[in-house]
Amino acid sequence: MLVKKIFYRELVSHASKIFTVLVCILPLTELFRLIDQAASGSLPKITLLTMMIYGTIASFPMVLTIASFLTIVITINRFCKDHEFSIWLSSGLAPFYWLKQVAIFSFPLALICAISSMYITPWATSKSQEYADFLSKQQTNLIISPGIFKEEDDGNQVFYLDHYSTNLGIAKKIFIEYKDSAGTYNITADSGRIDNNNGIFGITLTDGNRYDLGNTSDANIVFHFDEFRASVKQQYTPKDKEMFEIPTSSVSRLISTNTTQAKSELSWRISIAIMMFVMCVIAVPISIQTGRVQNNLVFILPPIIYAVYENIILGLNGYVNDGKLPMVMVFIVHIMMLLAAVFLTYLKTFPKGYFFSKNK
Repeated sequence: MLVKKIFYRELVSHASKIFTVLVCILPLTELFRLIDQAASGSLPKITLLTMMIYGTIASFPMVLTIASFLTIVITINRFCKDHEFSIWLSSGLAPFYWLKQVAIFSFPLALICAISSMYITPWATSKSQEYADFLSKQQTNLIISPGIFKEEDDGNQVFYLDHYSTNLGIAKKIFIEYKDSAGTYNITADSGRIDNNNGIFGITLTDGNRYDLGNTSDANIVFHFDEFRASVKQQYTPKDKEMFEIPTSSVSRLISTNTTQAKSELSWRISIAIMMFVMCVIAVPISIQTGRVQNNLVFILPPIIYAVYENIILGLNGYVNDGKLPMVMVFIVHIMMLLAAVFLTYLKTFPKGYFFSKNK
């Protein structure tokens, strides 16, 4: 009982620290990605905090998996380096005892991860997509951003304005470049106004000049106007609903939907929680290192096993999505990985461990 209490106390202590660090790093990583989009004018700056929160919530299962795995590896490896594990093993506490304790510790965390992957992550992804779709429909703020050159998708028009008042629709220091079959033209004006007519933006420039860049003669290079109107059609294409319908669907809807895409999504959500539990269990034999040669495996095997494991599940889910494999094949891999963890733990019951080299 005393050993179990010490072991759980160490796990909780390391888990809280690692989870706190990861929770602090993930929002910053998400924020830097969104800042890049905001700098290019794709997102208004006021939306960065909301999008960052949604992205962090959606990535919670990944953070919980990494934190749990590192917690077990660091805790058991620390016991081994301080020779506490050697004393406990010599006292009769076999590696399977620690495997059982880790399974008990990680099972509630796996349930939390399952609830998150089943309900919280789809909800956060759905809200993030709805918010991004709402921003895409925001017309003036996205299409015309003060201080930023905005180019249409076809590259035929470039817009720039130095200042814009949302309430009054007044713009200052306007520059427009457009191309047509006749040539390329630059239009400048000190002031103008912007209005919207069912998604068609109208920029009315007053007291400006138009420059014909394709005219090589001395005449008509500069054309002065009192008022000039340019129309900008909003380049908004609604996202395919089917693309986001499955990833953001509820569990009951996925179960009732008899399609390969729904089966693939459901198996992936379940696999996230199972992968967390299996990786926590397989961390036990990897972390129990009593020799110098074996001690290096702590830094080599975990990333390799996790990368191979995750890519195999992703690949099988791709085949399930295409209808080439049944969903049960994904769970067979989970069972095989769990048996591999038990087998590695069995090897740890021998004094020589994985290899036939003596501990030094």
